[in-house]
Amino acid sequence: MISLLILPDEFSLYQFDRDHRPSATWFDTLPWYTISKTTAEVSVVCPTNAAASVAAEANKTESGWRCFQVDAQMDFGLVGILASIVDPLRDNKIPVFVVSTYDTDYILVKQDTLEKAMGVLNKEKEIVIKPGESVLSE
Repeated sequence: MISLLILPDEFSLYQFDRDHRPSATWFDTLPWYTISKTTAEVSVVCPTNAAASVAAEANKTESGWRCFQVDAQMDFGLVGILASIVDPLRDNKIPVFVVSTYDTDYILVKQDTLEKAMGVLNKEKEIVIKPGESVLSE
């Protein structure tokens, strides 16, 4: 059984030039974030309501994302968990943005597809969706 938490917060994705150095204050003030750096860019995902300083520095912003959190610490030996979640969304033409951490996975869908995504995932026998807590209250 795969348990998902639907987080109540809205998230935004921010893109920066590859050589951008995130402000040290972000790390102190943002309650939840993930940063990725590649040869082409720096990307930040964080709650929209907590990200005024991030948005002010970004080249591009994509707001209006909602987040499902896999409600388990995931062992690296597990295979197919993420595919079990993403495949039905793909099959129903629901775009996703995925963030993986050491412990778990986060699947983001646009707010305007959230209701459809929840309906699709609720039809999957091995998936249960429960309300999650705000990342802003930590």
